[in-house]
Amino acid sequence: MVFFLFLLSIVGFAQNAEKIISLAPSITENIYLLGAQDKLIGSTSYCTQAVADGKETVGTSIDVNVEKIFALQPDLVLTMELTKMQDLETLKKLGLKVVVIPTPKTFVEICEQTIQIGKLIGNEASAKKLIGQIIKKVEEIKYKSAQLPGNQKVFFQIGASPIFTVLQNTFMDDFILLNNAENIANGMTRGTMTRESVLVKNPDVIIVATMGGFGLEEQKIWRSYSGLAAAKNNKIFLIESEIACSPTPDNFAKAFVSVYQFLSHK
Repeated sequence: MVFFLFLLSIVGFAQNAEKIISLAPSITENIYLLGAQDKLIGSTSYCTQAVADGKETVGTSIDVNVEKIFALQPDLVLTMELTKMQDLETLKKLGLKVVVIPTPKTFVEICEQTIQIGKLIGNEASAKKLIGQIIKKVEEIKYKSAQLPGNQKVFFQIGASPIFTVLQNTFMDDFILLNNAENIANGMTRGTMTRESVLVKNPDVIIVATMGGFGLEEQKIWRSYSGLAAAKNNKIFLIESEIACSPTPDNFAKAFVSVYQFLSHK
């Protein structure tokens, strides 16, 4: 909690970017959360809110249209590490301000980055207010989860064919760790798993991201294993990929609450 309070006390010089392009859906979501969508002039085709609002589409997070971005003459281009480095260097050489935000590895980093975005777009006060509310919600759930039986073993699946799991040192691992539970992938360095290896680890709870419909089929498969602890306990759950896998403070809080509900389910 002390570190969270420090987070909210971070000071810096706010910028005043009036024309912003976002090259990552989570950054776009943060801009909307901070009420700065009027400053957004371009985004990727995967930024659903922006597309629905009629914002200019400038490509995907990986493949961007450099010429179109330059033609829009943004004050600021915000992106994450998926965008090709050569495209970012070209944008910089054309005189555009580009800020690359690394993929956050923890809930704390999500909060830090939201405040950073707030500073860059001149909405620092809104960012700090939002983070304060989210931290309060997360702390409330952490208090409740501390009352749950410790060391419930969790398998959090985010991919199929091959099966892919949430690893340590990722913000999604915090859904488990901060809920007083244990990730069965602890110690693994690669996210792929076989179905047999999951069965051997015998998780008490299985959480499956929806993955555009694949999650429902995976849930049915896991339920078919009668010897699996999670199947016996009726603790095999679906969670929306768009919420669990997109690192914004609001999404983190929603997914965190869901994971707590899964763990406390009887």
